[in-house]
Amino acid sequence: MKKWFIIAAMTLAVSGCSSAPEGVNTFLLPAGKTLTVSHANNQPLLIVRPVEVAAHLAGNGLVYQTSATEMVEAQQNLWGEALARQLTRRITHDLRQKQHQLWATQLTPTLSTTGAERLQVRINQFNGVYTGVAKVAGEWMIIGANGDLQAVHPFEFSVPLAKDGYSAQVEALSTAVGELTTQIANAVK
Repeated sequence: MKKWFIIAAMTLAVSGCSSAPEGVNTFLLPAGKTLTVSHANNQPLLIVRPVEVAAHLAGNGLVYQTSATEMVEAQQNLWGEALARQLTRRITHDLRQKQHQLWATQLTPTLSTTGAERLQVRINQFNGVYTGVAKVAGEWMIIGANGDLQAVHPFEFSVPLAKDGYSAQVEALSTAVGELTTQIANAVK
């Protein structure tokens, strides 16, 4: 009897550890279009500060607005990496592709930021909506080399979902991020 109990317990323990929960999907924002771009020595820096996301967007699950007042965070459809980190990387990448006046680079401890302009993006909305669109909203600002606020631009983009489902939501959100980076690139040219 003891032998059977030990075998059953070990089988359950091993099978529980070796399998991921069923039905869990993991998503990453698609990368923007890539061209070969390199930094020129005389090209001023634009430091892309880490993107700030609203608290309701900082979890692991994709967010969906189910009514005018209710938001839900998915439990089975998760971001594969923190949303703020993905957005910071994508914005930096897109700005390198879409404008050539400034060299967009992420803030790192080893980089001298003296004399560099900074870009701060705040995201208040980054979700699917029951009306069949994905919405991205917030504000971005340029902070001058001496710390003065040079520009503040609120934004809101709505992109229709091509079909139902979280994959379509992620694609539409990615399109909205592309529209945002085009707006920023046009302003810093």
